[in-house]
Amino acid sequence: MDKRKHKRFKTRQFAKIDGKLGVVNDVSDGGIQVSTALSPKNRRIGISIESSGQLIQVLGIVQWIKRKQRIQALNELGVMINEASPEFLKFVQDSK
Repeated sequence: MDKRKHKRFKTRQFAKIDGKLGVVNDVSDGGIQVSTALSPKNRRIGISIESSGQLIQVLGIVQWIKRKQRIQALNELGVMINEASPEFLKFVQDSK
C-alpha cells in the first residue's frame, strides 16, 4: 500500500544532497526519493536539482532510509518537502 498523499513520478536527475552527489529517483508534490552515498546525520537536508538550466533548492525532512550494505552502494532516502517552491512544483509537473 502506498502511503504517499501525492502521486509520484519516476525520474532520473542528478542532484546534490547536503552537498554530496546523488540521484533523484522519483518526485511528487510533497516529497522526493533520492539515492546517495550520504548517510545523513540530521533529519533535515537540503537538495539542489538543476533542471532546464535552473537551480531548484528545497529543504526536506528524511522520513525513511533504506541502507545498502555493499561497498559503494547508495542509500535510498525518502524525503518529505514541507513547503514546495513554485520552481519545485514545476519540476514535478515536467517529470510527469
